[in-house]
Amino acid sequence: MRVVGLLGMIPIILAVAPLVGYGLGYLLDRWLHTGWALRIVFLVLGFVAGVREMLRLLRRARQDFDEL
Repeated sequence: MRVVGLLGMIPIILAVAPLVGYGLGYLLDRWLHTGWALRIVFLVLGFVAGVREMLRLLRRARQDFDEL
């Protein structure tokens, strides 16, 4: 069940990480009056963070599955 739970988190992480990045970029753009630049930067960072976390979860799920 733990492996299924870990793998079930992947779509959520891939959806939420870029949204959080975009939201932070939006807030910083409004605060610093930088237009749209930080939104794009933080959106890309959100995608990178989401993929990184997905790979980490896959590694952990593989280890848990191998222990069975």
